[in-house]
Amino acid sequence: MNEDVKILIVDDESRNLDALEVMLAGSACTLVRAQSADEALLAMLRHDFAAMIFDIRMPSMGGIELANLVKQRRRTEHVPIIFLTAHAFEDEDVLRAYGVGAVDYLSKPVNARILCSKVAVFIDLYRKTRALAAVNDELEREIAARRTAQEALQEVNQELEERVGLLFLVGEENGSDG
Repeated sequence: MNEDVKILIVDDESRNLDALEVMLAGSACTLVRAQSADEALLAMLRHDFAAMIFDIRMPSMGGIELANLVKQRRRTEHVPIIFLTAHAFEDEDVLRAYGVGAVDYLSKPVNARILCSKVAVFIDLYRKTRALAAVNDELEREIAARRTAQEALQEVNQELEERVGLLFLVGEENGSDG
């Protein structure tokens, strides 16, 4: 299991969370459970997630409302969200889910292979994004170091030109005396 890749699973029913854990057990990630939108929001303060899986209907705050909050935060605005529902859904429900940033909308019982396949794609994307960010950070540091070296070289070059200019002036003064 890779501790740096986390998936948030949110459902008000602990048995549904248990089922998701069983389905995603081989997904090379750490699953973070939340049984309410409030627990999910707290988890988002503590962790970065490769993806989030929300039950669409939960007491007090449902998945759609939670997704709205997720997409408003800079830190989580690009995290993919998969919605799950045990209820029959209308096209309007699906459109609302996609409208708040869902990348998929699945009905329960969930096909474990399909869910694992989708999660694997998000894990891979997350790892690649992190790797690119690390390379970008290294390039930024290298650019800054080169700028510093270039500025130092320009200062030394300027100083050298001033010295050569002074030597030239001193040489002309000595040559004009004689």
